Amino acid sequence: MAGSSEMKGEESKLSFEEQASLDEIIMNAKKSFCAEDMVNHSVVAENKAEVATGHLIVLGGNLSNLTKGPLTVLDSKLWAGYIIKDYPNPLLVGTSILQMVQVGVSNDGLKAAVLYTGKNIACVDCGWLLAWADSQGKGKRVYAECGPISKFNCLNWERIEKKLDDPCCPAINPYKASDEQTGTSVIVGLSGVEWPLTYETRDLLAGIISG
Repeated sequence: MAGSSEMKGEESKLSFEEQASLDEIIMNAKKSFCAEDMVNHSVVAENKAEVATGHLIVLGGNLSNLTKGPLTVLDSKLWAGYIIKDYPNPLLVGTSILQMVQVGVSNDGLKAAVLYTGKNIACVDCGWLLAWADSQGKGKRVYAECGPISKFNCLNWERIEKKLDDPCCPAINPYKASDEQTGTSVIVGLSGVEWPLTYETRDLLAGIISG
């Protein structure tokens, strides 16, 4: 089942409506995203040398919950970077502005994932996983999975990290995963300014959770 959902995620293309919704979420995040106000200054202070050489990523994220009720964080993983504003928990129905903020420094950049759980329209317990990364060497990458909650028992984070590190990953952005059994889907996209000559780049993460 897991392999089937992953393949569908790689093959699924966004509809015009889905792309428009994703663009709107990113635009709303961009309007409210002020990195200077959100970055934890202690993080920057501890990494003055890296910041001075232009290795700072500031990411602002918005998630849209289109399911029938609130979702809760079941698990999360931070391989690289810092959490400045944590994931919304619970994630209420609808879309809020600038729900989370993360910072990455040095060549390690930023790499993180979150697993939400809740009920689909048929009141079946399901899971929605969103993962993303950005670094100077590998650029922006995203990955997603969804389906019955049993699929995420004993979640193998090493497998998810390998998906993000796959050389083909940057070509699939935004990424859509779907599961026919539960009628769930999840879309994740990462955009923003490419690595500039200045000390900072800003990323905008958008996610749409449905089912």
